[in-house]
Amino acid sequence: MHSTDKATVLTGKRAAASFSDKARSGTIWIVVSFGGGQIVRLAANITLAALLFEEAFALMALVTAVMMGLAMFSDIGLKPSVVQNPRGDDPVFLNTAWTLQVIRGLVLFTCAVLLAWPMARIYGANDPLAHELLWLIPLVALGAIADGFLSSRLLSAARRMDVVSVTKIDMIVMVTSALLMVGLAWYLRSVYALALAGVISSALRVWLSYTMLPGPRDRFQLDAESVSAILGFGKWIFLSTLISFLAIQIDRMLLAAIFPLGEVGIYSIATSLALMVTVLNGALQSSIVFPWYSRMIEQGMPLQDAFTRSRIPLMVVVTFLVALLVSGASAFFELAYDHRYAKGGDFLPLLAVGVWFSSLSGIYGSAFLALGKSQWIAIVSAVKVLAFLCFLWVYLQFEHSIEMAVLAVLSAEVLTTAASQYLGWKLRLRNLPMETLMLLLLLVASAAGWWLGHHVLWLTDQPPFVRLVLLGLFQTCLFAPLAYRFVLPMLRRSVS
Repeated sequence: MHSTDKATVLTGKRAAASFSDKARSGTIWIVVSFGGGQIVRLAANITLAALLFEEAFALMALVTAVMMGLAMFSDIGLKPSVVQNPRGDDPVFLNTAWTLQVIRGLVLFTCAVLLAWPMARIYGANDPLAHELLWLIPLVALGAIADGFLSSRLLSAARRMDVVSVTKIDMIVMVTSALLMVGLAWYLRSVYALALAGVISSALRVWLSYTMLPGPRDRFQLDAESVSAILGFGKWIFLSTLISFLAIQIDRMLLAAIFPLGEVGIYSIATSLALMVTVLNGALQSSIVFPWYSRMIEQGMPLQDAFTRSRIPLMVVVTFLVALLVSGASAFFELAYDHRYAKGGDFLPLLAVGVWFSSLSGIYGSAFLALGKSQWIAIVSAVKVLAFLCFLWVYLQFEHSIEMAVLAVLSAEVLTTAASQYLGWKLRLRNLPMETLMLLLLLVASAAGWWLGHHVLWLTDQPPFVRLVLLGLFQTCLFAPLAYRFVLPMLRRSVS
């Protein structure tokens, strides 16, 4: 081998090692911030539940669904484009992406204002409180304008896998948002406290994106070649996110039109708790796994090898967290909420198991995206939407209750995961034995924890906090060998 070839190979190995190190250290930061973030969010949500009425959570779930829907409908894949495109570090490319982002923010605000009146009319027919959507939606939509001016340095940080800096910004915004929500809710005793806190938090994130991240100043520019590259890559991102919106939000939007807002509000709280696992998995997928896959593929590593190295530690963590949620659901709602929210303890176990399946689909989704097969994500999301609608219709024929809707959510997640596995197998990403073992572990650990928490008298007689601690220790001991074998080695390499 020539000296030039040797130097090229050595450089490639060093680059691969550098990205692997960033992936491991970034994973630690995300996990730590996730743990701290969930403590802050839980404390805020518990306080808000005491200060506000349960319908407030249903109203904000609807507003969030509208804003998320508009954001996803207009998603042209700016972040994935910068991460994946070879010109992702080019100032012209970045300025073009930032300009498109600003335009998109203004369009989102306009669309939200136009949707406010029909949304208030439609949901107000089911519950008069929903007429507040006429003012809530435009207020929250101001955050879309602010988000449009987020610095392109955030996009560059995602490409460089600079998770540390981005995580610091997220933590500051999260703590500030929680304090604002609680303070404003105490003062206003109104759902508008949540909306105002969201807008102020968006403005804070914009300011921090310019002051805490290095990089050149953004300026308005629309380069034809860059626009073509972004839109060409983003067309499937657009379709997949459009369908993903329905996959993520269709349950709350549809249930709010069928059931009383009070019940939907409790369902929304249980869903937000279950989605904590999705938030962690999603952060790891978008900030670590997808960029790492992309860089490893550039360095010549087969996707199958990269997939094999990442999936087991992720599934161990997800399985452990879901087992915790299933085991401690009833005790947590008894401890944290008053009697109005008790039904959430029944919803959470099924929703948490559904999140386990969706997390598995997300792992496959990162692999699809790294290979540029964003259309496959659209296919998987479409399966989820259609499956939920079909299962909901069938189950409501037996019993018209929100419990049947929860069962429909779980059933749809199972079918969606099967679709992800089928597509993954076409890429030779075959993991059925490991995934089956993880599923069996989840079912055994969750069933054991649930049984202990409901049928062992000496445990059921304990205060809720004591039950939570004991059930948490039980699950920790159960998963400790797997964590020692698969998760700790990765963390040790990150620290060393």
